Amino acid sequence: MTPGALGAALGQAVAAAQDAPLDRALALIRPFLHDIGWFNDLLAQGCAAMTADPMHLPGFRASRSGAARHLVLARTERIWLSATVIDPVEQAGSRVHFSGRHMLCRPLNRALRGEGFRLEGERAVSTGQRHCAVGDVLELDEWRETLRILPDDAPLMLLRAQIAGQGPVCSRIYESATGAVVARAEADEGHARALMLLSLLRAQGRSDAAARFAEALDTPLAAQRWAVMREYLALDTASALPALRAMVQAESDAAVRALAAGTLAQIEGVPCPA
Repeated sequence: MTPGALGAALGQAVAAAQDAPLDRALALIRPFLHDIGWFNDLLAQGCAAMTADPMHLPGFRASRSGAARHLVLARTERIWLSATVIDPVEQAGSRVHFSGRHMLCRPLNRALRGEGFRLEGERAVSTGQRHCAVGDVLELDEWRETLRILPDDAPLMLLRAQIAGQGPVCSRIYESATGAVVARAEADEGHARALMLLSLLRAQGRSDAAARFAEALDTPLAAQRWAVMREYLALDTASALPALRAMVQAESDAAVRALAAGTLAQIEGVPCPA
C-alpha cells in the first residue's frame, strides 16, 4: 500500500474502530503504528507546504502538557492518535498515570526508556525499567499497567495511539513512592456534553426541562449522576426531591449515596442516616 493510500485508510480505520469491540479496534489501528509510510508522507507534505508558504499552519490540533507537546492526528471519543515530542527535562513530582486506555507507542528518533508500573490490588508497584527501540511498537493496557518515561539528553519523538474500551473510561493517578491512589476521574465525552447543556438550562431557569434532568440521571458514571442531581436540585428542588430520595435508597455508589443522604437531610431537616 502506498503512503497516500495508507493516509486515506487511516480515517476509515478510525471510523470503523469507533464502534468496534476493543480487540477489533486494536486490530484496525495497530497496522498504522507498524507501517508509518502515511506519517512520513504527512510530514513531507507539511514541509513542502511551509516551504511554499512560510505562514502555512497544519490543519491539526496542537496541545502541550508540561514537557510534552502533541499534534493530534485523529481523535474520536474512543480513539486518539498523536505525534508527541517530550523535552528532556527532569520530571516534577513522583506520580504515575493509568489512563484506562490501551496504548500503542512507537519511538521515532531514539529508544524509549522508562519505568514500568502495574496495579496489584489497589496499589501501584514498580516493575523496573522498560526499553523500546526505534521502530518497535510498545503496547500497554493502561488499565492495569503504565510507563513513566524517563528524561534523557535529547527530545523524544513518539507516534502514539490510545484506544478505550467500550463504556466509561476511568483514569487514576498514584504516588510512585508509596503506590497509593491520589485521584480518580471518569471520562465520557458524551455525558460531559450532556452535563454542560444541563448547566446551561439550569442557568437559564428552564424548569420546563426538568424531565431532561431526570433522564440524565440514568448514566453508568457515579460522579456524573451526582453532578446531574446537583444541577437538578438547583433548577427545581421540588421536582428533584423524588429522584433524590430514590438515590438515597438505591444508589450503588456509597460515596454518592452518602452525599445524597446528607443533601436530603439539609433539605428536609431530618437526621442524616450516613
